[in-house]
Amino acid sequence: MRLAIGDIHGKPFWKHYLDEDYAAFYVTGDYFDSHDPSVGFQKQYKNFVEICAAARKDRRLRLCLGNHDYHYLRGVDGEQYSGFQERHSGKISEALEQNIDLFAIVRSDGDYLISHAGVTNYFLESLGLYDPLEINDAFLKDRRILVFNGVNIYGDDVTQSPIWIRPASLCADPLAGYNQIVGHTPVGAISELEINDGKNRVILIDTYDTESIYRF
Repeated sequence: MRLAIGDIHGKPFWKHYLDEDYAAFYVTGDYFDSHDPSVGFQKQYKNFVEICAAARKDRRLRLCLGNHDYHYLRGVDGEQYSGFQERHSGKISEALEQNIDLFAIVRSDGDYLISHAGVTNYFLESLGLYDPLEINDAFLKDRRILVFNGVNIYGDDVTQSPIWIRPASLCADPLAGYNQIVGHTPVGAISELEINDGKNRVILIDTYDTESIYRF
């Protein structure tokens, strides 16, 4: 069994599942920028340090990068999304850079792709790539491949990157042969959307308020 959990935003609910018997445990990102006033910077920072330590200790815990982490990275100046913590940005950036080796933009597990928001054909082809996992190497060469492009103010456009695209656009231009597990867009309960004429699915798992987990 494998587990996948949606956006964290400083909450420690991921710990509740560490004692389960799993082959892999995926986290879709957004470790910072909580909209909950009770989850301030100190709680976000402590939680991030703990999840990184857990991932170093147990490589079955596999972390993805979200847009609310990305805008703190070096080399992406000008990318500041809602909730950006200017006062603490230096410390967050340092923590992310020290642990950047733990993170991927896209992960795979059989016929499942796991990322923060999803991968479209358009985005993959725009980089001249064929394998979605090649996005990880492209990111290492140029972090700005993931910038918010502004085509749609909400990110609902097939041109958007795997940290920004929204479900409607992902379903309109999905990669063939993959089920995609994504966070980013809040849902009240884990939801599955059919794609590729019903052959595959997009699974939405950003259930921050209910702290649910997806098992597959």
